[in-house]
Amino acid sequence: MTQVVTVSATTAAYAMENSKPPQRTSRNAFVEESTRLLAEKAATSEDFQLRALVNIVQPPALALYFLTASQKNLAQASLKDTLEAYKNSAA
Repeated sequence: MTQVVTVSATTAAYAMENSKPPQRTSRNAFVEESTRLLAEKAATSEDFQLRALVNIVQPPALALYFLTASQKNLAQASLKDTLEAYKNSAA
């Protein structure tokens, strides 16, 4: 006697998820993460060689800002403060 087992496509895909090779991260993301970690380490360290290395290898300022912006808790300005700053900059 033969037993036929049917499985939906969704269940089969879910079962095969573990057998897939892990996705590789891009080299660019790896370099950016390493540079960010190195910059954080240099900021808290007294090692002048490490600070010099970060000055040489650092990414552009805007990219560095966006890489580290999520680690800093910046207070959000109120609407009144924002309007006042806008008026001051326009004058």
